[in-house]
Amino acid sequence: MLDIHSHFLPKMDDGSKSTEMSMQMLRESRKQGVTTIVSTSHFYGDNEAPDRFLKRRRHAFEKLSPLLSDSEPEILLGAEVLYYPGISHSDSVTQLAIQGTDLILIEMPFVPWSDKIFDELIAFQYNTGLRIILAHVERYQSIEKRDIYERLFDQPFYFQCNAEAFTSFRSRRLALRLMDSDLLHFIGTDCHNTDKRPPNMQEAQKIGEKKLSPADWRHFIKECEQRFDRHRLSE
Repeated sequence: MLDIHSHFLPKMDDGSKSTEMSMQMLRESRKQGVTTIVSTSHFYGDNEAPDRFLKRRRHAFEKLSPLLSDSEPEILLGAEVLYYPGISHSDSVTQLAIQGTDLILIEMPFVPWSDKIFDELIAFQYNTGLRIILAHVERYQSIEKRDIYERLFDQPFYFQCNAEAFTSFRSRRLALRLMDSDLLHFIGTDCHNTDKRPPNMQEAQKIGEKKLSPADWRHFIKECEQRFDRHRLSE
C-alpha cells in the first residue's frame, strides 16, 4: 500500500520530533500494510530556498538511515509545497518532486482563491513537466464557496485525500463521492507523530471496506499504486 503524504522525517517541520518517533511511525505504517511511504515535509517558499530545504532534508534522512532495515516501508523523499505567488517561474522548486517520479505534492493556500492561483498552478505544470498532486483536498471545502471549490476538480491535477477524510463523519461523504467520480487519485495519512496524528491507514481501510466493499477498497488502493508507478522515472 502507498502512503503518499507523511511527516516522519525527524525535526524537519511540525512532524516527528526525534529519530525514535520516526522509527515508531515507520514501523506502525508497515504494520498497517504500507509498503511505500513518501516523506513530504512542509516547504514554505516565502521563508526558505529549495536548496536549504534539501540540505535540511538530507541531514534528517542521514540521521534516520542507520536505523532503517528491510522491515520498514520503501522510503521516497519529497515535500509538501505550499503554493506561493510566482511558483510557476521558480525552476528550483522542481527539485522538490517526489523522488524518482515526475509528481509533486502541492498544498493550496487557506485563503480565498483567485483566477491567478489557478492559472499559476496550470502554468507551473506546463513549464516544469511535473504532474501536480493537490494535498488533502477535503480540507478546502471549509474555506471556499461551493462553486470555486468545485472548480478545483475541473483542473488537470491529481487529488489526494487524507485517511482522516474517511474516518471523519464531516468529510467521509466527500471522499466517497470523489472516489465514485474517479476524482480521488491518491490517499495519504499525513501522519505527524505517534499520538495525536499517528499513521492511520488501517482506520481508513476499515471505513472504506464497510462503506464500499473489501473488493472495491482493494481495487481503489491498487489503482493508486499503479497510477504512482506510471509516474516513476526510468533510471
